[in-house]
Amino acid sequence: MIETIHKVLLMIHIPAGTLALLLFWIPVGVKKGSPLHRKVGKYYYYCMWIVLITSFLMCICNLIEKNYVSAAFLGYLSVITSYPLWYSYEILNQKKVWTDTYFKLRKIFSYLIFISSISMFLLGAIKFHFQNMGTVMVFFGLLGIPAIRDIRMMKEYATSVETKMKMHIQGTIISGIAAYTAFFAFGGSRFLIGVLQLDVQWMVLPWTLPTILGLAYTRYMKRKFKVS
Repeated sequence: MIETIHKVLLMIHIPAGTLALLLFWIPVGVKKGSPLHRKVGKYYYYCMWIVLITSFLMCICNLIEKNYVSAAFLGYLSVITSYPLWYSYEILNQKKVWTDTYFKLRKIFSYLIFISSISMFLLGAIKFHFQNMGTVMVFFGLLGIPAIRDIRMMKEYATSVETKMKMHIQGTIISGIAAYTAFFAFGGSRFLIGVLQLDVQWMVLPWTLPTILGLAYTRYMKRKFKVS
């Protein structure tokens, strides 16, 4: 029964994820604020939530089947991807004075990410000794550790250094980075190794390249729109 549910979830997860990976580039490339940007951006947002919800449900399936490592990893990916996706959209709904609820939810997300990232890093380092799946866990664990900055950030300081445009651009691109990195860590890795005959040691490149390119593009966009 659980295996059947897992397969059904995967059948929803894969096409939604593929569509999200493709849609990501349209709002990124077209004029910001244009009808196309807004419309396709919403489609990307909805597709990504389908991906995250199915991922979380597959995490529960793995827990029931006692596949604790897969469950932990899927759960962790769901958390670190849902946070930037959530605030990239939610920030647009904030009025002149940003609500306390918005900042409380950000802190909850930040605590979850920081604690789970440390756990993921230690699991990859201690249980798997930085080998095979351990390498992936350590890498993804390191990605979540900077969440400590949001835990320590007070509302007054955040509202003085952040803007809606900055947080929207940052959150959208980070969610895209997470999506592409997760793709290369799973299905994409099979393609790169099996079809392109890429050696395993070179897999660090597709894992890290989305982050490098995404951060560079984020900086470019912030300069273009003059946000710090």
